Amino acid sequence: MKQLDLDTISLNSGGEDLLSTLLQDDEIHICISYISAFTSAKLLREFVDEVCKIYSISPKWRTRLVLIIDELNNNAIEYGSKQGENNLLELHLQKDVGKTVFIASVTDTGHGDHAKTSQQMEEIREANEKEDFSKHSSIRGRGLFLIISRLVDSLKFYNTDSWGLKVEIQKKLQ
Repeated sequence: MKQLDLDTISLNSGGEDLLSTLLQDDEIHICISYISAFTSAKLLREFVDEVCKIYSISPKWRTRLVLIIDELNNNAIEYGSKQGENNLLELHLQKDVGKTVFIASVTDTGHGDHAKTSQQMEEIREANEKEDFSKHSSIRGRGLFLIISRLVDSLKFYNTDSWGLKVEIQKKLQ
């Protein structure tokens, strides 16, 4: 597994070359540490998009995967971590018999004002599955369950040893 800091992969200053070097195999596992701030979001979106391009993921799914990572990142920043702490994005892509398996996770610190445990997230998932979203004028706070869970094959929550929350998605792509 390759560990990177978001500052070292600026795509505007040769980051594409770094990515191409890292992504030469049929499998990649990268961890990116980044500052819990909304200014990190643009770089994360660009990074995920570039990884998807290199893995020949269709434009439709590239856009969806970028949206998913953006939502996971925004939740970690807004709820799970305090401003300026380090969050972690993990990407694991593997080519497997004509398919690409895309596994991604975002881990927060658990120090945010609205941090949740994996058990609390499962309880929220259960409550949201019972709701009729067509009656809501706003979907604020429902991106994880309304959007992401319908796009991915699996959505899992894990508590970390350091009291943070890791949210992991998996999607098999043709």
